[in-house]
Amino acid sequence: MSDIHPSSHHIYLNGTRLHYLEWGAAPMPALVLLHGGAAHAHWWDHLAPIFAPHYRVIALDLRGHGDSSWAIPPAYQIDDYVADVTALIAQLALAPLTLLGHSLGGFIALAYAIAQPQLVRRLIVVDMRARLSSRRYMRLLQALPSPVYQDEQDLLRRFRLLPADTHARPQLLRSIARHSVRPSTARQLQLKSDRAAFTRVPCDLEGQLARLTCPTLFIRGQDSRYLSARSLAELTQTCPDARGVEIPRAGHHVFLDNPADFLQAVQDFLDDRGTNDIDERKLQ
Repeated sequence: MSDIHPSSHHIYLNGTRLHYLEWGAAPMPALVLLHGGAAHAHWWDHLAPIFAPHYRVIALDLRGHGDSSWAIPPAYQIDDYVADVTALIAQLALAPLTLLGHSLGGFIALAYAIAQPQLVRRLIVVDMRARLSSRRYMRLLQALPSPVYQDEQDLLRRFRLLPADTHARPQLLRSIARHSVRPSTARQLQLKSDRAAFTRVPCDLEGQLARLTCPTLFIRGQDSRYLSARSLAELTQTCPDARGVEIPRAGHHVFLDNPADFLQAVQDFLDDRGTNDIDERKLQ
């Protein structure tokens, strides 16, 4: 893990108190990182400092996740998330920017880039399709009570990613687990994420991919059961300026499972577009 720590900020947008982490500073070009469902901004802690010498890096906690407020009543549709990202980018004057999103965050980044093509320099979508369905498994999870942990030892023993399969280092998983919970009134630990955010109405961007004008990189974990190799090929063939990369020894949580190869793929993409000097050695 890097010794470079981010600054922590809250901002009120669309009636919601959102939290974000920031590495680097203006006037460097902006890189906005969007995490997946049931995750949080600290998932990027091991990578964001590597980008900081060359970018103003912003890692957002999506509404209902991390240290951002829950939406009451629940409002966790793709349009809600995109509206938050739109407002954040405008409020912090981040455009034109590079967007990097994983899973749900990748879908949000894709939707934003289609809607605001003039504001996105480059787009990186990690292990995400262009069609978001309503999955029965997620609906069942939403109906279950949120896990409660007795203490940190209990948390570190029982905490699992969603999906649980991962090759991530134990140190990285422990850090993610600690940032996933807050103390409850009973002095136990409870998850920060709102389970109401687990489900949403289906959303399909496949018919709009031709409008995606910015250079785009689609990344797939070679062992992913979420984005197939065929779907990756279809994405790159449909978008006007896109390429696809498979990362070995990685499942859905690509940048946790194999951060070195993930970083190299991102570096190659950014270098080819005129950006330079992301230091992979800082991962060691």
